[in-house]
Amino acid sequence: INGELRESGKSSAVLGNPVTAIAWLANKLSEFGVAFEPGDVVISGSFVRALPVQAGDQVTARFDNGFGDVNLYID
Repeated sequence: INGELRESGKSSAVLGNPVTAIAWLANKLSEFGVAFEPGDVVISGSFVRALPVQAGDQVTARFDNGFGDVNLYID
């Protein structure tokens, strides 16, 4: 945030792999007769804690898997 490293982590911290977390959720929901539907948005979880931001902050998320950086400016 604003050029300061505040968090780092590995996606494998989400049940070993984010895809595993989604599979677990799908299996758990099926126990209750619930299924994902087309258009559903599913978030696998996070491997870093949420941090507060405020107007004027510049936030960069850097991914080492070839995805690159995601930059966000809070207006």
